[in-house]
Amino acid sequence: MPEAAHPSAAEICPTLPIPAPGAEQIHRALGYPRDAAPAPAMEKRIAGIAAEALPLLQPRGVYALYPVSSSTAHALQLDALTVSGNIGEYLRDAERVAVFVVTVGEEISRMAAAAGKHGDAFSAWVVDALGSWAAEAAAQALMLRLRPHLQPHQALTLRYSPGYCGMEMSQQRQLFRLAPAKAVGVTLLPSLLMHPLKSISGLVGLAPESAIQQYRSPCDLCPRFGCPMRR
Repeated sequence: MPEAAHPSAAEICPTLPIPAPGAEQIHRALGYPRDAAPAPAMEKRIAGIAAEALPLLQPRGVYALYPVSSSTAHALQLDALTVSGNIGEYLRDAERVAVFVVTVGEEISRMAAAAGKHGDAFSAWVVDALGSWAAEAAAQALMLRLRPHLQPHQALTLRYSPGYCGMEMSQQRQLFRLAPAKAVGVTLLPSLLMHPLKSISGLVGLAPESAIQQYRSPCDLCPRFGCPMRR
């Protein structure tokens, strides 16, 4: 059995306030460029689907805050556990790291699956994209709950999740040992996917502002220039 993790602080948020998305945010979630929008008839249909889907969202999350015991370019020691990958390079200046998990629940994914089962691929696409947008919004809302832990001249780093920035998906297991995800109904499947599907796990550092200002995005440090997720 792995050792129990002992955070210096933790918070379970059974609800997280997220703003209702505007039309432009919905269009962006669907992949439209900033200077483009769907045709009026399609835009009306998208708005109708969104109005039906948004009440199904149940944003919630949890974080656990740990001092960084030691770090290298490829690892962070948090309590008795090590998180491995290039994540150590991105968070090497962090004095503390929060391990977090957020979700918007499974009802939104059920709606998307039901639409697809009934042959409505368009609605399934819109609902799935809204779920993804909402999960990101929930993660941003959770970051606001972390701000009171910042000391003077500190700021939050960008968020990092398994599967990106050189951190293997297998590190999900470590994150789920460090954060009480079950408290908000999120479990890790043997495939390393999360249930509910529209969930996000990751780490965020509390670091000196001067260190964070050196880069705008983890992509500034990543050598994978052909990555489709590059920002």
